[in-house]
Amino acid sequence: MEVTCLSIVQRRTTVLLITCLQIASLFVVLPVNSTTFNGTNNSVDRAALLAIKSLIRDDPQDVTSSWNESYHFCQWQGVTCSSRHRRVIILDLSSSGLVGSLSPSIGNMSFLRTILLQNNSLSGETPQQLGRLFRLQELRINNNSFEGNIPSSLSNCSNLKVLHLGINKLVGKIPYEFGSLTMLRFFIVHRNNLTGGIPSFIGNLSLLETFSLGGCNLVGSIPDIFHRLKNLKRLAFPDNELVGTIPPSIYNLSLLESLFLDNNHLHGTLETNLVFLQPRIQEISVPNNQLTDSVAK
Repeated sequence: MEVTCLSIVQRRTTVLLITCLQIASLFVVLPVNSTTFNGTNNSVDRAALLAIKSLIRDDPQDVTSSWNESYHFCQWQGVTCSSRHRRVIILDLSSSGLVGSLSPSIGNMSFLRTILLQNNSLSGETPQQLGRLFRLQELRINNNSFEGNIPSSLSNCSNLKVLHLGINKLVGKIPYEFGSLTMLRFFIVHRNNLTGGIPSFIGNLSLLETFSLGGCNLVGSIPDIFHRLKNLKRLAFPDNELVGTIPPSIYNLSLLESLFLDNNHLHGTLETNLVFLQPRIQEISVPNNQLTDSVAK
């Protein structure tokens, strides 16, 4: 009888011990790091920003002087982070007089939605790594000295709405892969050293509002694809080597406000009633062509 009672007590003690251990385990405090807390390691963004700073040779406005250990990188000048993940969503270094090149590490900041680098003196190639930024909606690198081909990898940025590459030293053709950028509204590449003609895939970009390819040394004729671009407001192909006639579909753009075709080799007749066909028209410039019945000289 004593043995039986002892066995019961031992079993109850064991059960009680196990229960206490289970309860205690609920109060164990695990170490918290940036990966656990944020769901992602935002130190990647900090490293990318420092890599960008390392390739800037001259910063006359001291824009990146705050990019140091004294501040969290979300407080650095020109940097905006999301409140939830504390990841960089906007990089704005526009009009800062920066001299240098753009680090490929910019492609590691996967939460970036807006990149504003316009009006600087940045040079070198435009990194193909920009194509990793699938959240990117706006890319402005205009008025710099970027060289090389336009990165075809940008076609991976399926949310891109604004692509402004104007006034650089870019060469080559406009990548045919850009036909997949169906969210694009502003496509501006004027004043570069491109080759080839106006790509017909532009007709796939049905949301396009502004299309500018002036001063790019383009050749060939203007493709008749504008009947698909119902939202187009501004169309500019001046200062090229374009030949042929003005496509009829341009006359059917009901929202068209500006048309610039000057300094090409276009011939034929420009409909004198274009202003009446398109009541929104505010600017038309077509001089230095072989057009007749021109409404602007």
